[in-house]
Amino acid sequence: MLTGDQYRESLRDGRASYLDGERIEDAAAHALVGKSVDWVAKTYDRHYSAEAGASNPMYVLPKTKEELQEQMEFLLASDLTAASTAGSMALRNVAPQLGQANPAYRQRLESFLDNCRENDLRVAIAEGDLGTLRVVDRRDDGVVISGGKQHVVGAAVVHELFVVPSRAMGPDEADMAIACAIPVNTPGLKLVSTTTAPRAEDDRHFPFSREHSIPDSIVMFEDVFVPNDRIFLDGEVEHSGALGETLGIWERARSTAFQADQAEILLGLARTIAEMNGVAEAAHIRDKLATMAVYARLCRAGWEAAIAHAHTTETGMVVPDDSFIYAVRAYGVTNYSEMAGWVHDIGGGPILTAPTVADYENEGTHMYVEKYMSTGSNVRGEDRMRIFHLIRDLTADKYSGWAKINNQLIGGGMYAQKLAALETYDIAAAKAKARETAQIRDNA
Repeated sequence: MLTGDQYRESLRDGRASYLDGERIEDAAAHALVGKSVDWVAKTYDRHYSAEAGASNPMYVLPKTKEELQEQMEFLLASDLTAASTAGSMALRNVAPQLGQANPAYRQRLESFLDNCRENDLRVAIAEGDLGTLRVVDRRDDGVVISGGKQHVVGAAVVHELFVVPSRAMGPDEADMAIACAIPVNTPGLKLVSTTTAPRAEDDRHFPFSREHSIPDSIVMFEDVFVPNDRIFLDGEVEHSGALGETLGIWERARSTAFQADQAEILLGLARTIAEMNGVAEAAHIRDKLATMAVYARLCRAGWEAAIAHAHTTETGMVVPDDSFIYAVRAYGVTNYSEMAGWVHDIGGGPILTAPTVADYENEGTHMYVEKYMSTGSNVRGEDRMRIFHLIRDLTADKYSGWAKINNQLIGGGMYAQKLAALETYDIAAAKAKARETAQIRDNA
């Protein structure tokens, strides 16, 4: 296993990584990307063990519902690259199918996943097409690929990119049916990243995003060579959709668990600031809080139902029920903006105008910040100021915009999520209940 410092050193590998028009020479030392590196490093240090054969929990495939719940709790407490890496491990589910296309694919995939576990490597998923990634040349020892991928979360702070087709390919798209693993420092690979890490010199008034931001990258492949032992699919279009679908299971699961936590945090923030503002018992405030409580409870219930109805795959891994995942995601995403808006309505203007921590600590302004942020003997001005900071950072600033859109797009966007909820529902059972209630007999 790697320590956090060993992970930081491993990123000094000559990768062509860019942000704000400049090449990042050292990700760990970079003012913005370094915040993400620190977040990942904390996951390394939190679970480090010097025992022989020890590995991070993200490499464990859950075999029971209890282990699945533990895995999700681990991922919620970890950086986002833990989720993409755990999703890669889930590809063991599709390895037998790839083996039907070519026995070498299964062997190569399992060998790659074993190597990630043994060397404690982080993986980002490169799926969304940008200029359509394709094979442009085939050699005896591998292939050459060109094109691009977008929305590759964490690419700038991981070791490996797992490249998969963005969708099931047709018979005439064999050159795009390519799945492979590529080290981020491979020649010809370039990353252009953005980040929600706060740019303020003193970022203490960004209590969440200062520690929980991750780069989102466009990845360009300029005649990148991929050796055979890192190719897991090449032209077999009938299997091209399986990889992305399998990877999506973990992405959707973590986002659903996060949505349940997020709904509860919104309710907690709304109630806390209502009490601090002295309006918690007002009828219109209680009505908003009641609706937010329903929202939070249903988001949590949907996630718990997905766990309760989890099933075991042919490889023995337990995965949450997609029907509940899609339904609760469609509900949660559709109603999120209204819930956040009510937090803003209850909190008021200081969500945007509350003084900074530095203002609070300044000798010339401290007493005034404390005095005017306080709303009574039981409400310290500093505490109310910090609640305003958290509300703004989570719901009304750069990080919140990225998080909302990123969460909304998981699973193909809101329309796709609702449609998937319909397609994964047991419609036959629902129709049977309707016919039974109408006393319609089935034809013999």
